[in-house]
Amino acid sequence: MSKLIQMRNRIKTIETIKKITDVMRIISMSAHSRLKIKQEPLSEYLHELKTLLRKVQSATPLWTHPRLIPSGDNTKPLIIIIGSQKGLCGGFNTQLAKFLNEYVKQNPSPRYHFTAIGKKPIDYLIEHHPDKLICSFPILTARNFLTIAQEVTDLIMTATPVYTSVTIISNVFKNFFVQKATITHLIPFNPGHITEKSSLAEEYTWDEAPEHILSTLAMQYIEAQLQHLIFQSLLSEHAARFISMDSSTRNAHNLLNATRLEYNKVRQAKITTEITELTGNF
Repeated sequence: MSKLIQMRNRIKTIETIKKITDVMRIISMSAHSRLKIKQEPLSEYLHELKTLLRKVQSATPLWTHPRLIPSGDNTKPLIIIIGSQKGLCGGFNTQLAKFLNEYVKQNPSPRYHFTAIGKKPIDYLIEHHPDKLICSFPILTARNFLTIAQEVTDLIMTATPVYTSVTIISNVFKNFFVQKATITHLIPFNPGHITEKSSLAEEYTWDEAPEHILSTLAMQYIEAQLQHLIFQSLLSEHAARFISMDSSTRNAHNLLNATRLEYNKVRQAKITTEITELTGNF
């Protein structure tokens, strides 16, 4: 009888877990669908800003900026890690830690500074690099990612001395079933060069110095890149969590069926044994 009680409790536990994972799967899909609507406008904004930046750069080929294009050796590097606020999303955060370890190993420096976005990368850096974590944003949602991008941009542009390099490690959304950890170099700034003659031939009437306009556009472009990367990370997080919770729900369903079948066999065997004992006494 005790075995049947244990199996009934186990079935109830599996049913509860299945309900939780199923709800989390639905929530992740809903959040991903809402974010997906914003993907195209953000990508288009980044593209148009980069195009305008390249056109203005063609008028100032010798343009430079002490913070965006720092000179000298890489004496003060900054690494920004964009992870998730919550777990239960498979290897989403694990592959970020792997990329970070490989990058630091290939580019060793005792002067690294770290900024973490999301509670999971914060926990990782506190455990492995507690003295180098200078800024953290534990809460990352679709409501505050623009504010985070602005604050990180302000951090980069006001740091003293200046950051000689800024590298971002984050997950990029390829498709719903593929999220790839990537490394993006934000600084030194390199928007690319115009190669089309039609773009180079355009003429502008400047209300301000082209160098000043280009510096403003470059800072806006860096903030837009941060917005895009954080947004891509959010998309990837919800997709990864849906896949993880969907797999957990399926596993719970299969385990529940197997446990119920075993429970029925044990129960039937118990009933058969009791009947046999009863009939043996007559």
